Amino acid sequence: MPASASVTLPRPRLPLPPGPPGWPLLGHLPLLRREGLLPFLERTWRRYGDVFSVDVGFHTVVVAHPDGIKQVLAGNAKNYVKGKTYDGVRRVIGNGLLALEGEAWKTRRALVQPAFHRAALGKLTEAMVESGQRHFDALLARHGAAPFKLDAHRDMVELTLDVVVASLFGRELSGAAEVSYEALGAALELVSERSNGLMLPKWVPTPGNRKFHRTMAEVEGAVYRVIEAGRRANKADGTLLSMLLGSKDASTGALLSDRDVRDEVFTMFVAGHETTALTLTWLFALLDGRRDVLDQMRAEVDTVLGDRDPTFDDVPKLTYLRQVVDETLRLRGPVAMNARTAVADDELLGMRVRAGDVVMPFFYGVHRHPDFWPDPETFDPGRFTPERSRGRNSWSYVPFSAGQRQCIGNTFSLVETVVLLAQLLRRFEVEIDPGQDQVKPVAMVTVRPDRPVMITLRARR
Repeated sequence: MPASASVTLPRPRLPLPPGPPGWPLLGHLPLLRREGLLPFLERTWRRYGDVFSVDVGFHTVVVAHPDGIKQVLAGNAKNYVKGKTYDGVRRVIGNGLLALEGEAWKTRRALVQPAFHRAALGKLTEAMVESGQRHFDALLARHGAAPFKLDAHRDMVELTLDVVVASLFGRELSGAAEVSYEALGAALELVSERSNGLMLPKWVPTPGNRKFHRTMAEVEGAVYRVIEAGRRANKADGTLLSMLLGSKDASTGALLSDRDVRDEVFTMFVAGHETTALTLTWLFALLDGRRDVLDQMRAEVDTVLGDRDPTFDDVPKLTYLRQVVDETLRLRGPVAMNARTAVADDELLGMRVRAGDVVMPFFYGVHRHPDFWPDPETFDPGRFTPERSRGRNSWSYVPFSAGQRQCIGNTFSLVETVVLLAQLLRRFEVEIDPGQDQVKPVAMVTVRPDRPVMITLRARR
């Protein structure tokens, strides 16, 4: 060989992500069922590192580091699609914005986005405030000066569902949207159940399929009543529903079908209320034993608002409330993880991802990563002051996912949470019932409490 010739050495093959030993055929499903999804994934992450693999019926690569999550959701997002992992979800919510991909998603996103623009938030905030006034004033009228207990999640679901209907569909359609708390919870359970594993055809009379038909009949009934009422009203009032009803298919020029509108309304109706309801519920649970935080929140509300309800312009002034909300979202974000399917082989933080692998950004883990969050399990709203936030990796805090598929309603939800919380604190003294800090998170499609979160309210003098 001539002295000047170069030799190209073969590149070492990347290692596959490590993971715990599993059962033959069953993989890690027995461990997952015994421990629960979140405890199992958190324990495995702490044992095997920021990229690890588990077998939960399909091979899954879990990533719990900001750089890895950024690569999956932004840097190389074209390689990570929702694909067949969302087929079960589509059986419940349909092909709305959450489940669409490619050009169909871009077209629908462009259609829906104006309803959530900052320019629209002022009007949306007025609807939020009106819903809060009606709800909290009704509680005052019902209970008077006597203290009373509330199941926080049940009550917040009632309130936030009213907010979604009033702000996104129109106040006059609230009557058409009546649906039980139990049915809404069951619908979210269906999304979770049908996103995991193989489901029998819907016509097979299993207990699960009977539940599916009962739940869908009630929730879809409400959704179609809202659509029909919106068509009868025939108003171009800037609500999301009026935009959907007045929009045409880009390729055919035809109005969107009832099914297309149904899929978007169903997604907003079922998932849109849940993010804020859960944030408020978990906020109360995390405040157990934190009278100092409650007192500071109330003092800020009194200083900024006095004896009036908030406006959109007040939201940026309620800085401590926002810090409390952000810290709640860090520890109990509404979505613990999401899933993508790798189209082609890739390298993820030095590990090999193979085409066809399900890749799971683990938000619940990255929000507890000790490299980015000192003393990560402590509830500390002060983490989100400007001074302590400066220089923090932005991908270490992703409660609404991130990248181009970030939740379209993230700002809506944040404004709503601060507004409703301020209204509550202006009217009531809040006591967190002892033991709420022991309520455990359960990951379904959202992170729900394993039992009711109980609080006691008393009218402020």
